[in-house]
Amino acid sequence: MTDPNPDIQLEPNKPSGDPLEAQVPAAAPICPTLAMESATTFGPRTWSRWEVLGCFVLTAIMIQVCLGPKLRLSQWEADASSNAGIAEGVAWLDGRFDITPANADELDLRDSEQRQHDTAYFDGKVYNVFPPLVSMLTVIFAPLHNYLIDKTDFWLQQPYVYTFFWPLVVTTFVVFYRQLRHPVYAAVLTLGFIGGTAVLPNLYFCRSGYLGQMDHVISQVGLLILAADLLGKQRIWPALLGLMIATYSRQLTSLYGLVLLFMAAQRYGFKGFVLTGFALAMIAAPLLFLNYQKFGNPLDFGYANIYVGRETEFMGARVAEHGVFSPAFIGDNLYYLHAAPPVIAEVSLTKLRFTDGNNLGTSLWITTPLAAWLLLGAGVWWKRPGARALILGTLPILAGLALYHSPGYLQHGYNRFALDFLPIWLAVAAPAMFGGKRHWRTWFSVACIAWSLLYFQSITPDARVAQPDARVASISGAEHGQV
Repeated sequence: MTDPNPDIQLEPNKPSGDPLEAQVPAAAPICPTLAMESATTFGPRTWSRWEVLGCFVLTAIMIQVCLGPKLRLSQWEADASSNAGIAEGVAWLDGRFDITPANADELDLRDSEQRQHDTAYFDGKVYNVFPPLVSMLTVIFAPLHNYLIDKTDFWLQQPYVYTFFWPLVVTTFVVFYRQLRHPVYAAVLTLGFIGGTAVLPNLYFCRSGYLGQMDHVISQVGLLILAADLLGKQRIWPALLGLMIATYSRQLTSLYGLVLLFMAAQRYGFKGFVLTGFALAMIAAPLLFLNYQKFGNPLDFGYANIYVGRETEFMGARVAEHGVFSPAFIGDNLYYLHAAPPVIAEVSLTKLRFTDGNNLGTSLWITTPLAAWLLLGAGVWWKRPGARALILGTLPILAGLALYHSPGYLQHGYNRFALDFLPIWLAVAAPAMFGGKRHWRTWFSVACIAWSLLYFQSITPDARVAQPDARVASISGAEHGQV
């Protein structure tokens, strides 16, 4: 008699510290059909920990060699004068929720030019509308920064890089390795994800402390943790941790909570559903509390208020006419996500260069064709309940993005909003990307990654090399923003 659910392998009950795990089957990382193919694709050998660690180290070296000029990790810094999240964290330390400048009496704050970009003007005060993770980290870093530089409104390079960049690299490699059980392929996918998707230009802007781009980068860590748990042991609590990171950096990703509720109910029954629902409520509570304190309504995230004084601009006019979310935006958003072509500035036998002329986005399928494995590999991942749930869970995200008033402004030649679902797609489809007759899957995947690396290298400029004396001056408390 065949097992009606080939994705779950029953194991003898073992003592466990988690009472929810004591009487439930453990989910296998890949389905048996894929496992048999993997035996011929990846070879019968097993990889030692040292070999896996060596592949990770080589991955980190490749990222530095290939992407280093774009990233300039030694020059990463952020400060409250240009980052509303840090400014909000400093305001919390001062006992306030608003980030109204001290010289507000001398300014017309309704004029968007006289307040930080994309901050909300409401009831005579200025507020941050971005999710609170950067603000929370500012409070956490405050004792360290107070001790080192006697100020809390500036992020030093070391805590910044070790909080945003290296967790992304480590998490990406670990998640892909757990799906593939092959460290070399995991290394290739890690390089392709960081250097061949919208992650790269967002990392480029992280160097200067751009809040929106910082949120995109750190949200990838959360989404990958969520995917790893639901594609693996399905313990739920790691997925909740990943969801919290993602939600506190990209609020729309909170919709993945629906997937967690479903999987908790499937795996742990009614008790799991209730406990997961309670955990989701705890994740949502700080966001609703902040909304109430800032805008008087727990369900008002304040995005419409960032266009006060900008009603005649393109985005401001769209919000004034249709609101923050509307079916009127579906056509534009679908076009820029799925069909918009890149604008080519120069092409010859020896050179291919793209312009930044299209600042509303470029088709995901053109910039990152590796995403096509979501369709090509459907026969593999559809057999896995966790994978099915994750992919179906991206549909509310896609719907939210389609209804949003902005397709993703200031994204020259790429689509950064695709990062709200792309890591889920790639983690789910990864086992189908390698192998096949004559290794056609491998060659196709490598070709897709090579194209994307070339593309994003072309559209992402090299970071300007800062003068050493300026960096030293900034750390010692001089005027920031000169580096």
